[in-house]
Amino acid sequence: MGAAMRITFFGATKTVTGSCHLVEVGGLEVLLDCGMYQGHDAARNHEAFPFEPADIGYVVLTHAHLDHCGLIPKLVREGFRGHVISTRPTAEIARLILLDAAHLQEEEAERGARRALRRGEPPPGALFDVGDALAAMDHFSLRVEYGQELALDHGVSVVFHDAGHILGSGIVELRAGGKTIVYTGDLGSWGRPIVRDPSSAPPCDLLITEGTYGDRPHRSFAESVAEFRDAVNAVLGRGGSVLVPSFALERTQEVLYVLYELWRRGEIPRTVRIVLDSPLGSAVTRTFSKYPDWFDREGREVFARPENPFRFPALSVTRSVEDSKRLNHVGGGHIIIAGSGMCTGGRIVHHLRHRLWREEDGVVFVGYQARGTLGRAIVDGATRVRVLGEEVAVRAQIWTINGFSAHADREELLRWISGAEAGRVVLVHGEEHALSALASGLAPRGIATTIPSPGDSLEF
Repeated sequence: MGAAMRITFFGATKTVTGSCHLVEVGGLEVLLDCGMYQGHDAARNHEAFPFEPADIGYVVLTHAHLDHCGLIPKLVREGFRGHVISTRPTAEIARLILLDAAHLQEEEAERGARRALRRGEPPPGALFDVGDALAAMDHFSLRVEYGQELALDHGVSVVFHDAGHILGSGIVELRAGGKTIVYTGDLGSWGRPIVRDPSSAPPCDLLITEGTYGDRPHRSFAESVAEFRDAVNAVLGRGGSVLVPSFALERTQEVLYVLYELWRRGEIPRTVRIVLDSPLGSAVTRTFSKYPDWFDREGREVFARPENPFRFPALSVTRSVEDSKRLNHVGGGHIIIAGSGMCTGGRIVHHLRHRLWREEDGVVFVGYQARGTLGRAIVDGATRVRVLGEEVAVRAQIWTINGFSAHADREELLRWISGAEAGRVVLVHGEEHALSALASGLAPRGIATTIPSPGDSLEF
């Protein structure tokens, strides 16, 4: 009989950020992701880890989104000396994501120190700094291909399967003592540009799956592209410009793909100026260009052309802060893509301060907006919001297009989970109402589920 496996759910439990789950088997401790909390839950990043970082042998990283990798530098700062296991694209993109996060942490700590000085309080420290991020990258020492079995210690092995979420994202299969855990990380949607469709789940004793959109369907991708086109044309037609808050990783590249196709076919004005105003988004886009073999067939064909979604006449990339600032004073006819996707920082907040009150302009949201974020307040219909300490009226037209989501929707989740040969199913990475709705949809199919709270454990 094999050794007992115990898994404890520490992050992304009844919420959509902070993914982190601890597997203990035969004396080995393995973390599945080590992500940062965002939005409403961000204060939790400063809490002590509920385990000893020095005891962790491996971090198995499903993909490079901040809510899955963002606390690895803190983990290293506090004693982790093991290995991070990921695919090759994930390791390279994570370096960009973590260094950018470190710069933002340092800037926030500096602002916090000034506020504390004025109040006569002790200055807060950064959650981690650039040195911590660089030190963390030294631990990204095990890089795998899809389908490659990697033997760890104590008879434990791991295999990655394509999650279809972003470039290099993986569904993790963890084997030990004749038992198998499958963890989706984030599961992608089907029929999307650039990335392949998600792989089927291998047979397992325990399936841990995300449920971000377990309570709702997405519009079809074609419908979402049409809505995006119509939004752009409506704003440009009245002499305005369009802001697209966009996550630097995956969403920016997908938006560029869609805009290129619309521009190429003449479905948006050929005179439009599309500006990528995101240093991180630009760096990630360059990294995407290095991995065409990881694209789907359509993506490989498109990017083999001299003119492609990352290089075409209507597209320009800002090179400096001054270039970004000049965009606040240009008139209509522009589509400005900038981070962060939830409007929690980055250059998009400066553009919102200058344009959110303009009736002729528009804002198109193409990604999930977590509770407590500026983006969530805007899409929920706030008429006034605080941006960089200033109250700003919301007069620009607002669109929310959820069909661009890189997450599977309710029907896709139900179909994928129902097709899995799993002994038990655990739902994570979703707000409680979404996970409950997904559980209710699975029950008539004979699939019982568990929705853990932070710190809950399962042993089998």
